[in-house]
Amino acid sequence: MKVAYKVWLEKQGSPVFGKGIYHMLMLVRETGSLHKAAERLEMSYRAAWGKIRSFEKTLDLEILERGRHGRTGAHLTEAGLAVLAYFERIQNEMDRLIAKGPVHELMTEMETYIKVQSRSKPLSKSRDASKNTGITPTPSRS
Repeated sequence: MKVAYKVWLEKQGSPVFGKGIYHMLMLVRETGSLHKAAERLEMSYRAAWGKIRSFEKTLDLEILERGRHGRTGAHLTEAGLAVLAYFERIQNEMDRLIAKGPVHELMTEMETYIKVQSRSKPLSKSRDASKNTGITPTPSRS
């Protein structure tokens, strides 16, 4: 078993930035084109452009430098690059906490509990297993 989670940023209770726009901006950085990024994500250019505009409007921050009349592609602004870098750092820190921090310890504790309580034993014994092992179903709070 493992802990699964998603990270996104909210402003006033509404999602602003998450994996979707992160991947789109990474592809824009890689390809130099919002059109190509949208194609790779199997979405319309209009939908991709709408997500960019919505993000920029919500945060009052320009993240995409537009070429003239779409002929020179699209590039991330300094702010766009910084937002990507911060989101990567947030994601990496969450991954680290899940892999090695208190959440990992709780998962290990839970897996041990589940093994002890496993239904591979007769049900009548399984119900009383926590009394015999000293393991309780209440997670520790450290």
